[in-house]
Amino acid sequence: MKIQIITACTGEKAINHDRALIFSDFEAGADKIKEREAELEPLLMPAASLYTGQQHVRLMKGITESLLNTGIQAELFILSAGYGLIRSDRHIAPYEVTFATMKKKDLNSWSSFLNVPSDFRQTVQTPYDFSLILLGDNYLEACQLTGDVQFGGPTILFCGASAAKKMPKLGNLKVVPLTNKEAKRFSCGLVGLKGELAARVLSRIVDEGTEFVLKIIDADTPLDLLDEPKKNNENGRKKPLANPKVDQVITLPATWKDSSHKSRLRYFIPEWDDLVDGDYNFLEDVHSGGSGDWSNEVYAHQMFTEPNYDGILISKVVAEKSVKKKERINSLGVHRFCRVPREFPIMGDCGAFGYIAHDVPPYSTSEMLDYYTRLDFDLGVSLDHLIVSGTMETAKERYQLTIQNAEDFLVEHRKRDLQWRPIGAVQGWDPKSYSAAAEQYVKMGYDYIALGGLIRTSTQNIVKIVEEVTKVVPRKVDIHLFGLARLSAMRTFSKLGVTSVDSASHLRRAWLGSNDNYWTVGGEKFAAIRIPEGGKSFRAKRMIKEGGLSEEKILSLEKKCLKAVRGYDNGEVSLSATLDTLDAYDQLITEDRKSMRKEYERTLSAKPWKSCSCDICQKDGVEVIIFRGNNRNRRRGFHNTNIFYSLLKRILTDEAFFFDKAHRLFELDSKAEELQMSLF
Repeated sequence: MKIQIITACTGEKAINHDRALIFSDFEAGADKIKEREAELEPLLMPAASLYTGQQHVRLMKGITESLLNTGIQAELFILSAGYGLIRSDRHIAPYEVTFATMKKKDLNSWSSFLNVPSDFRQTVQTPYDFSLILLGDNYLEACQLTGDVQFGGPTILFCGASAAKKMPKLGNLKVVPLTNKEAKRFSCGLVGLKGELAARVLSRIVDEGTEFVLKIIDADTPLDLLDEPKKNNENGRKKPLANPKVDQVITLPATWKDSSHKSRLRYFIPEWDDLVDGDYNFLEDVHSGGSGDWSNEVYAHQMFTEPNYDGILISKVVAEKSVKKKERINSLGVHRFCRVPREFPIMGDCGAFGYIAHDVPPYSTSEMLDYYTRLDFDLGVSLDHLIVSGTMETAKERYQLTIQNAEDFLVEHRKRDLQWRPIGAVQGWDPKSYSAAAEQYVKMGYDYIALGGLIRTSTQNIVKIVEEVTKVVPRKVDIHLFGLARLSAMRTFSKLGVTSVDSASHLRRAWLGSNDNYWTVGGEKFAAIRIPEGGKSFRAKRMIKEGGLSEEKILSLEKKCLKAVRGYDNGEVSLSATLDTLDAYDQLITEDRKSMRKEYERTLSAKPWKSCSCDICQKDGVEVIIFRGNNRNRRRGFHNTNIFYSLLKRILTDEAFFFDKAHRLFELDSKAEELQMSLF
């Protein structure tokens, strides 16, 4: 799913500087802006990190806590009164310009100078599955919306009541006016209300997918859908049926217990609600429990004869992202919740990515110690704070805070005589800063440290950092790398002394991207065959509404595609006939995308699912290669995890294999690295 979000800049910013850019700087043009940015170069940061107003903070919290690692692609744009309409990852300097105080004539003149009306039109007409626009009155005025604006998908605009009355009727756009009444209803100040509602919408999309988008677009009173979960159930949301057969703790086979995973570099997989219906009816596309929930779905380790990882990593922000999940995991403990026996290692951390925009972490050291102890973790990581682009002063503050938290964490852990193993979280910005912190941790008494904040760092630079750290850290001290499992670097990391890593990028690759969704033990990658659900796909709905196509025709083509792929798998349909059917449906639903015929031909010709010996491909066959809904896509992700784990074990022990497959490993890593960077 592709989501587009357009929000406004805020007056509150992470950096206030007496030499911040002002109106005259922007008025002077691009060369002047570059000159001023060069002057303030140490202060440049991504636009997403610069603003600290309540609307932006609540929106970013919703993006990081709801969308991260879900497979939903979110493009965030920010309407700045200085820079114009920009992408959230663009690095900009602190500035002091706002549309809020401009008179209408000046505002329209200035927005035209910044090219806002044109950029806005070009941005919103790009095809997407859902869009949220969060703009105040003057910022909407800056976009100069008229009847010629076209939206590329279903769009909701949260705006003030007076602005809503002036809005022209535009296709695909649903306007939701907000007043103090709504602010009181959602226990949020009016200034942050748009961000709060956007966060709730994103959370519901993650829970319900396309169904919620269709529901909120069609609703006469869409805000009724954003109240607390109890009201959602009253509105008719289907309650999942619990299945006691799936809620079973696995038994670890002797082969896993006796394997070399205890002595080699270990791989932990992050827990992100990656579950599927083990009894899903693929022919009818029906969930055996009505709808998905932890109580009627299974983890990857329940579908294989033995786990495809050496442990599980659970972040507190993920464990407590919903009231229901928080209550469940706190009542069961982490091992029972994950359905693994007590001897299966589970590591816990705070999830610093979830509060990256906060000045200080939302937890205390004492709270984290209680949390790890109460939920029975095997390993617990000290409270850290990610170092983001910005001033060196801010970086050093977060750096020192992380070090002090690590010291307090270990002191209190010893005082309480806790039995789980403490890990010291290390942050930094270059090899020297990481090694200096790591050296302090060793002196504190840590025998396990974890390097964080490296996901957006190139493999080459990560190696330099690890090399510097291992110069001051004894070999007996274990080292973990957060979010990093790049196959081509695993032998190097292991030789340097890294003893554990974690990542879910290979799992996510199953539904992100178009050409490498299915991996093989030979290091090859194949495109999954996309067959959108005719009754649920946004694009299918749009073709029915705008393209003059009947729902019956789309559903008929969809069924033909599924029948053709299954028939080809059984030898009953030719390759060319199958490709013709897929091409016809694909071009009808996604006419704006280049043909995937060549990629599909390669996948179907190879039939990689036929030669795969993993439990999932053996059981579900060709369904795994079909790009369609959670139960197929996550199964493919589980398959990829199994492939990754097999490759990891072999490259660590078989040097000849590593060098033979090195080029393919680098190809896999490049996509995984690209994915990790896009998620953070």
